[in-house]
Amino acid sequence: MVIEQELSPEVFQLLADGRKIEAIRLIREETGLGLREAKELAEALLGEHASTEMAIPAITEQGGASGVIAIIIAALIAYLVYVFFLSD
Repeated sequence: MVIEQELSPEVFQLLADGRKIEAIRLIREETGLGLREAKELAEALLGEHASTEMAIPAITEQGGASGVIAIIIAALIAYLVYVFFLSD
């Protein structure tokens, strides 16, 4: 996953509008990710904000895309640490 590049607010707006295919296409253009990785990233972004529909538009207005990616990565790392080191 390309962490250093920040996704444009347009990606989040497309996801908020339910235009997932267009969002995936834009993620691929902005990051250089393959189709599978871009799809997984889009689905992860949707999954993180599925419970609150206002979260994605609020993030796009504030330009906080890098914060969302950082939260997703932190959650993934915490999960992997739990699975590999703390679970029996």
